[in-house]
Amino acid sequence: MPNDSTEWPTRALVRPRTSGEGATSAILGALPRSEWTVFDSVRLAGRRTPLQVAVGPQGVFVVESRRRPWVSARDELRPGGVRQDVVVAATRAAAAVTELTGLVEPKHVTAVVCFVGREVEPVVAGDVVICSTRNLLAILTTGTAVLGADRLQLVTLDLDTSLGTSHRTAPRRR
Repeated sequence: MPNDSTEWPTRALVRPRTSGEGATSAILGALPRSEWTVFDSVRLAGRRTPLQVAVGPQGVFVVESRRRPWVSARDELRPGGVRQDVVVAATRAAAAVTELTGLVEPKHVTAVVCFVGREVEPVVAGDVVICSTRNLLAILTTGTAVLGADRLQLVTLDLDTSLGTSHRTAPRRR
């Protein structure tokens, strides 16, 4: 499709995403490859929707994408906070990922519920961080580093064998 100058664009046009996972994956793709590994489409037992798992110096983050529901009565965000079932499901997902590796303390595995296409100020509900796609990267990268380079590599390799899913990571050093 030509632009106003009647020329064809030289780069691909941004297309709308059909799922929250795709939009969140694109945002997680901005994490520095030298420090972060992102596992996409992680399927855990008992869950219908896939998750993303991001492993970096600040810990392990189990990210669940939530799109605005078509029916407003099913909305996860309420004036008093977030629906309890959303928080419980995210906590269970983080616990399941924690069980996959014994190389990281449970306190360094964080459940994150990321609302796509909505403005949400970051808050903590229980042990779950609630945020929007606009502030997701800040949530992941602004904490204290808890995993050194060696531990980070071990956790990534351990999760790679446990999850058996596609991921993007830093190129291996020779």
